[in-house]
Amino acid sequence: MNLRTTTLATLAAAAFSVLAGGNVQAKDTFSAPQREALGAVDALFAAMAKHDVDASRRLILPGASFVVVLPDGTVKIEPDTGYLDALGQHKEAFRERIWDAQVMVQDNLAQVWAPYDFHVDGKLSHCGVDSFSLVRNADGWRVAGVSYTVQKVGCAPSPLGSVK
Repeated sequence: MNLRTTTLATLAAAAFSVLAGGNVQAKDTFSAPQREALGAVDALFAAMAKHDVDASRRLILPGASFVVVLPDGTVKIEPDTGYLDALGQHKEAFRERIWDAQVMVQDNLAQVWAPYDFHVDGKLSHCGVDSFSLVRNADGWRVAGVSYTVQKVGCAPSPLGSVK
């Protein structure tokens, strides 16, 4: 897998929507802090879908890392700056959907874990599991790191249905 493909996969981890995209689990089952943490993930996904580098930069802690586990088991690590640079260069339409999110919050630390599917220009690219680490500071919840798997074949159909 080349750097462009890896970067595209990195963009996938920060993609389209927990709250606005229709997470199949009822949003009212989450506490207020859990909903706030999910809102930060959602905001990052929305910024990615718009290729909005400035909004993304405000949502990511400087020095955050993006870690991808590729189908062959190779692990690639990219700094926040690599993610932001790539986001500004890509023009394809990105949409990632997550469902069945597990959200853990303790004081100013949160973890969001969820299966996802990722679409480029309306077509399924890959699926996997996203894991977001978030930290709450004076600016609110910010992404401290994203780790995810990439599965190119054998993706189960999403419970969210087809992409519209």
